[in-house]
Amino acid sequence: MTLSPPRILLVHGAWAGPWVFDRLADALRGRGFTVDAVALPSIGSTADMYADAAAITEYLDAAEGPVTLVAHSYGGIPTTQAGDHPAVAQVVYVAAFALDAGETLQQAVGGGVPEFWGIADGMVSMGRSREERIAMVSADLPADAPAGLAEMIADTFRPQSLGAFTSPVTRVAWRAKPTAYVLTEQDALVPTAFQEHLVARSGATVVRVATGHTPFEDDPVWFAGVLADVIAPAEVTR
Repeated sequence: MTLSPPRILLVHGAWAGPWVFDRLADALRGRGFTVDAVALPSIGSTADMYADAAAITEYLDAAEGPVTLVAHSYGGIPTTQAGDHPAVAQVVYVAAFALDAGETLQQAVGGGVPEFWGIADGMVSMGRSREERIAMVSADLPADAPAGLAEMIADTFRPQSLGAFTSPVTRVAWRAKPTAYVLTEQDALVPTAFQEHLVARSGATVVRVATGHTPFEDDPVWFAGVLADVIAPAEVTR
């Protein structure tokens, strides 16, 4: 029996947008998957995590057929909140916050206000300056990354609602759905030890990759293959 590849919804992380997945989405479509990416409303506004979860739910309500949610970084939180939806076949976390009920992003990063959060008008910026933001991005990129890439990526980031980082999870998808976790072993932003904790607690099937925080930026074609192996059964035609 030959199955159709499942539909994938990509959920981006903090300060970013669906455009971070453009090259990955193209590579996945080349393998036969139907791929969409959601824009989380907490980016550039004071909407909270529940608004982000509602955006995912809106997509799932209209979905034709089962959906695999692929969530990166912060995107794991609204995905955890919304991902117990009947349309969801599987949840895949990529260096993502697979939190439990009652937990918030702020608690997960230590409970206080991290030094690199620039807070103003109810919103949080990555880094208190452009220079700090570039340095954070650069620290996570491969040593052979093109010159200027860190600046280009850092300049796409936008402030995000503080409320998104302080909204507690109330529903836990990984307790209800088959779950996989792509653990990034050279991550300068979400420590590997913390990711290991999330994997152990959730019981997720783990795939370890020797990359920084954004493997889909480093090599989207290769990472599409990693995801295809996680998501699609062997009999799916790719």
